[in-house]
Amino acid sequence: MARTALLIIDMQNDMAHTDGRAFMPDAAHKIEPMAAILDAFREAREPVIHVVRSYRPDTWDVERFRSPAFQAGRGFLVENTWGQREVDRLAPEAGEPVVVKQRFSAFAFTELDLLLRRAGVTKIVVVGVNLPNCPRATMYDAVGLDYDVVAVADALAAGSDETQRINLQDLAAIGVRVATADEVIREIARASDRLSPN
Repeated sequence: MARTALLIIDMQNDMAHTDGRAFMPDAAHKIEPMAAILDAFREAREPVIHVVRSYRPDTWDVERFRSPAFQAGRGFLVENTWGQREVDRLAPEAGEPVVVKQRFSAFAFTELDLLLRRAGVTKIVVVGVNLPNCPRATMYDAVGLDYDVVAVADALAAGSDETQRINLQDLAAIGVRVATADEVIREIARASDRLSPN
């Protein structure tokens, strides 16, 4: 039976905590809708995959354009640091895979596609930060890999309302469904009810 998976992208302390080295206020503001969706997926026993960015301290795997900043001591999301860990409210539980990436798309050079297909997933629900970068790149790749994709508008952080509007418009144009957190939560609950024995 086809399943729906939740992808939580880059909701790490450096991005979503006020003390983070690359803090985005909108990421902190959207933790609660993301957490509500996460709770709904867990209750429905649908797959949850945590996607995190992590760089080596020696900077060998950092993108070329970021290297000067890292070499000047302005790096972020460095492996085995507090900043690289997911924020507490969204931290993985036992049985929830963590996919580690170094590039924008969660599919680039990772095992994500394998994990989804092994779990029978045909649809992904995407939340996280920073919408124009990692979530967007991930959703474009997912469409190219023939997944049905849902972008949760009020659970995707961006630098401005205008940036979010334009990116969601672009995603809708390639077949991504744009939904709200409440819509996704209701749909996951209904799907769980249909599968539950009476």
